[in-house]
Amino acid sequence: MTDPAGRPQRERPRGEDPERTFDWYTPKRRRATLYEDVTIDSQPSVHRHIDRDWPVHFEDGRGLWWPESTRLRSSDWYAFRDPGELWERNYYQQGTAHEQLVEGAVSGARRERILEDFTPEWVGFLRVHLQTPAFVEHGLWLALASAGRDCLSDSVAHCVVLDAAMKQRHSQAIVLYGLDLESHFGEFPVERARESFLRDAHWQPARRYLERLRATPDWGERIVAANLCFEPLVGVLLRRELLMRAPKWGGDALTSAVGHVAQLEWAWIHDWSAEIVRFVLADVEHGAANREVLAGWIADWLPQARAATDALEPVFAELPKGAGGFAAARANVEIDRAKLFDAAELRELAMVAQ
Repeated sequence: MTDPAGRPQRERPRGEDPERTFDWYTPKRRRATLYEDVTIDSQPSVHRHIDRDWPVHFEDGRGLWWPESTRLRSSDWYAFRDPGELWERNYYQQGTAHEQLVEGAVSGARRERILEDFTPEWVGFLRVHLQTPAFVEHGLWLALASAGRDCLSDSVAHCVVLDAAMKQRHSQAIVLYGLDLESHFGEFPVERARESFLRDAHWQPARRYLERLRATPDWGERIVAANLCFEPLVGVLLRRELLMRAPKWGGDALTSAVGHVAQLEWAWIHDWSAEIVRFVLADVEHGAANREVLAGWIADWLPQARAATDALEPVFAELPKGAGGFAAARANVEIDRAKLFDAAELRELAMVAQ
């Protein structure tokens, strides 16, 4: 390539040509990332690029999105970034890898006759209790998926809807794993699990929590109630303490794979949930008011999450001898909850409503 005078001209790498550069947002770091390119401003806003008011309104005059959809306030919701930079492509890549992990564990267990090591007592426990947590995950999916519509920026909405998708994936994974076990051990009726979730006393606090969560109109409150209060207690109790730690005491080297995948997904949920709390607390104009709002929500929801956790003690009472029992599991998840509060810079609320 030569310039107009015929002199050699050094080629500029693709992406560094000023004529090819068009920035419509401020990246978090010096250079924009692919995550930001495909996420930021995929949701329109009259506060950014729409200069003639909302093109469509609700009957009561509200535009497509409205600040009153949450009591939390931000000077710029579009400045929020997911620390994991998750979007559709890497979400599906991770999901595929996770499904392959579970499928590989199941096929390997069949090939190596691992299922024959399950004790009869453990098979009976799984038949009664394995699939009920699927309804808990489904309830979280329903509450979070419907909250995604109202979020006030695309970067927040992406996190909420992908979070919801992970809940539904895990719910389905539990039911499918029950079918895998059914082919070897006989009937694993999901209808029994459904009736247990609807009727058994030890599941009713969790069920009431999820029903109230779904009916809560404030999407910010849903995030806090689901991811800061319920998930680190009830969610981790079921995924890790029940599906990862307990199985070995029943001769089961397989079931922990299901809980392991769900905990990998929880690690991302943990991080983005802590980040959005830090984000609203760091807002120069609204941070102090946001802290008061968060304190009120946590004082309301956290005792109910603890009650839902404590109600599950009868399930742990049926675990094989040596499994550690409910008290140890309960103490473990409380440690996780406190660490999440610390990561979210809510240290002063770490012992709230004890």
